[in-house]
Amino acid sequence: MKWLKRISATVVLGLAAFGAAKLWPTAEPVADVYYQTPFADGPYGVVGFPSFNATSGHDFADGGATATKQSSGGTLALPAEASAENPVPAMVILHGSGGDWTGRSVNLAMKLARNGVAGLAVDTFTARNLRSTDPYLERLEKAPIFTQMADALSALKALQAHPYIDSAKIGVTGFSLGAGSTLYMMFEPVVEGVLGADGPRFSAYAMFYGGCMVDFEDFRIEGSPVLMMMGEQDQSMSIPACEAFRDRLRALGVEVQLKVYAGAGHGWDNPYPQAFVEDAVVTRDCLMKWMTDGSNREITTGYSVDNPIGAILAFTRCGNRDGYTMGYNENAYRQSFIDLWQFLQRTWQLDGPAIPVS
Repeated sequence: MKWLKRISATVVLGLAAFGAAKLWPTAEPVADVYYQTPFADGPYGVVGFPSFNATSGHDFADGGATATKQSSGGTLALPAEASAENPVPAMVILHGSGGDWTGRSVNLAMKLARNGVAGLAVDTFTARNLRSTDPYLERLEKAPIFTQMADALSALKALQAHPYIDSAKIGVTGFSLGAGSTLYMMFEPVVEGVLGADGPRFSAYAMFYGGCMVDFEDFRIEGSPVLMMMGEQDQSMSIPACEAFRDRLRALGVEVQLKVYAGAGHGWDNPYPQAFVEDAVVTRDCLMKWMTDGSNREITTGYSVDNPIGAILAFTRCGNRDGYTMGYNENAYRQSFIDLWQFLQRTWQLDGPAIPVS
């Protein structure tokens, strides 16, 4: 039965990382949890905006026109000094595959707001009427990474109308799965179908412990600065892959920083002690490639992950059960926010102290 356990666990992580096609063919009616907010009124707190349920890369080519429409939303934290006369920068924050039920994304939004940058913590899972008690696979079937990417672009579009936000200074960041979505936001084949060739773009990209094993047949990037933050002891992610990805972006003229925190594993800002999780599935050697037609393929095996059978075959072959280290690491938790703040200061030429308010 060990082979069956291996297949089941690998499929779960595969779906979490890359949002493979749905395993359940019957679609449930859309239930909008977030009510759409008139952003022109300058809202804060719980907000909602129109989005769509993307299930593959094909849904981005036509801007979601053929995908199911869905309201998404989250929590918007505004600095006290934000106003129509003093618009502030903003970061769109994307949660990991475990959701944001611990409040990690909202906490980051509030910390940014205390330092003069608005934070919109997007909750893709809650928007799809999912709860922490729902089965893990059900969450990822209803809200795969493609749907989170659609929410990120929809949030950027919604923030254009917020009078207290500087629309030229909106960035995106995310944790783990959300870091993967952040990486995809750099690429024009993902963005231009939704926002248009001349539409808004994110102007800063920051990844918390995300994978870099991603390629594009059409490797066109937006080009704004990038910050990648990784744990030295995070066996689930490949630092060499991120170094290679950094070098490839730099060769195209992109300003990229890669920060590696000594002794830290995966999810260093999670509210539980750092420990090695034995038998946990690792897919760091799986390489995803976005083709020009919007399809996605795992390159080391050659299988498409736009269907469940292909995803099973791909991730059972490119993944392993070697386990990895994860949990709270105080040094990484504190230093990563300092590095994020200094990155935003340089990117957007912000005033204020080099060390942010905690």
